[in-house]
Amino acid sequence: MPPALALGRALSRGRGLQTRIPPPSICLFCSLSPSLARPTSRSTTNPLLRPRKHPLPKSSQRHQSTTTPSPSTSNPRADLQHALLALQTHAPNHVNLPRLQLALRNLAEPPGHESIRVAFLSVNTPDNSGSSSSTTTTKRLLRLALADPLQPAAAWEARLEGHDVAAHALVVRVVGEEGGQERQEAGLKTEREHVLPELTVSAPLLKGAELEMLVADVGAALSAVAGTGGKGAAAAAVDDAVLVPTVDVAATTAGHVAPVKTPVHMALLVGDGVRGAASILALPVLEGADVITGAVNFAARVGGEDLAGCPLVAVNVEAASEGLELFRADVGNAMKYEALWTEANVGSISEWLRKSALSGGDGVTKAPVRNLINSMLRSARAAVQEEEARDLTAELHTKVSSGSVAHLDQALAEWAQNAHQELQQQLDIAFTTRPWSKLGWWKLFWRADDVGMVTSEMVALRFLPGAEKGMIYLAGRIQEAGVVEGQQGQPLYTGPALSRPSTGHQRQDTIAPNAVSNWPSHIPFTRNYLQEKTVPALQALAQKLVVQSASLAGLSTALAGLSYLSALGAYECGAIAALGIALSFRRLQQKWDAARVYWEGEVREEGRKAIRATEASVAEVLDKAGKMPDPQADQGAQLEELRKVEEIITRAEEAFARMK
Repeated sequence: MPPALALGRALSRGRGLQTRIPPPSICLFCSLSPSLARPTSRSTTNPLLRPRKHPLPKSSQRHQSTTTPSPSTSNPRADLQHALLALQTHAPNHVNLPRLQLALRNLAEPPGHESIRVAFLSVNTPDNSGSSSSTTTTKRLLRLALADPLQPAAAWEARLEGHDVAAHALVVRVVGEEGGQERQEAGLKTEREHVLPELTVSAPLLKGAELEMLVADVGAALSAVAGTGGKGAAAAAVDDAVLVPTVDVAATTAGHVAPVKTPVHMALLVGDGVRGAASILALPVLEGADVITGAVNFAARVGGEDLAGCPLVAVNVEAASEGLELFRADVGNAMKYEALWTEANVGSISEWLRKSALSGGDGVTKAPVRNLINSMLRSARAAVQEEEARDLTAELHTKVSSGSVAHLDQALAEWAQNAHQELQQQLDIAFTTRPWSKLGWWKLFWRADDVGMVTSEMVALRFLPGAEKGMIYLAGRIQEAGVVEGQQGQPLYTGPALSRPSTGHQRQDTIAPNAVSNWPSHIPFTRNYLQEKTVPALQALAQKLVVQSASLAGLSTALAGLSYLSALGAYECGAIAALGIALSFRRLQQKWDAARVYWEGEVREEGRKAIRATEASVAEVLDKAGKMPDPQADQGAQLEELRKVEEIITRAEEAFARMK
């Protein structure tokens, strides 16, 4: 007899339901088999999460065929199912699709008889590799939680402890006492046929729980996601890794494996010793202890006062295994068994399973299913609100009206006018000050070395300092107005161009390296150019003219001395010397005055060029901002879609509140 038929008959006899036996169900883990996962009809339902079909009584069918339910008398379970299907269609990026499909599968089952999936996940300790001690503890803890002490050791217990969980995940299906042996034999056969190994376990204490358990190792996955993002993002990633663990199953091609997401309702994290406890406590988890809890195996007995306030369950699998073996060997060891079992604290794990998986009555949805739907809706609403906040922020940053652009254009024109006035006034003051007048040609002999210092100070203090500050302020106003053209939500301005000679007759203008910034850099670039290029050239010219003038005066004096020795008169020799000195001073005066006038003109012209280039750079940004397409239409459509998703979530929450 197929396992599903045996389970259906056992549940029907146990519950006293006068219904037909449902067709064989395919759970998430079983459907991984190629033979069972092949659909028999054209359907868009995901074969990994195909809901079990439970026929309704004929009276209910007749009532549904003749009566149209009103909103006040509608079925909240069906309303919630329709809302979740709409959420899957309209918001696939805001919900966890595997968990959503698991919730839809549960809603398709009779209330109070939903199948519950529990994951026993081992957390590797840092100093272990391969098959760690935590995987062995996980298998032994599951065996002790499901074992029947009144029966001898079953075959599934040995197979469970002998399975390599680190290499392949294992599925354990729990059935009641009736038909247990038959289901166990089917489970042994299933393990050899399925790509994902499966065991069927008979547990009388969990009769009617419809439990499907996954035993896997997620230590590496949790370590990878625990430190990603901020605190909230890391906690959400850990919850996803725990409640939707990824297992590797054998693919159709030999030697290859495929990762498959397996959503569960509850998860138990199992560790070994102090390091295992530290690994579990270090994980940021959002869900409560009824959904995600931790168990740590301690070889020695740990007192209750040592674990006061600790969210972990301390167990001792060695003591529990010893007590179970003693009781199975001789019923007279009941006292020892009770003492060891109490010390091992494994009963708390069994109670956690029974409390969560057993139904509170017919027509009442099981608590794990309610927790799953509540968590999924809460996460979906948070994701939608976060994206809506991002869209609203982007809309505020990109909202540029024509009035604001015109206002910024007027501010730019005022800045340019003030910059030209400052350039003229400040340079007039600089070129009439005493330091500049001390660089006259007749003082150049003892002040030639001061030319660089004086001119550099003049350029640093008088070359458009106010215009540069005003431009930075204007760039801040443009950014505040929402003109977004560059990266990180800031407009970027093109820097000054460098003229380079080419092989032809035309110049090549290229943008200076690292000249694109958050505000125009033409003024500081021009100031640096004047200080680094023109000031050294002016000082070099001053030193050269002094040397040339002194040389010419010295040569003329030497010529006069030689002429005096050659029998010329003193008057003639004095005239030669005076003529040479006068020519040298005249040349020095002409050359230096021309250089001073040229340098003054160059500073003024470079200042005007810097102002014009700065104005053009800002005007280019403002022109692009005025021609930018209005993003409000696209953002409005996105916000409308998000509001629609919020309405669906609200409808689902209302139906969930009405559901028993």
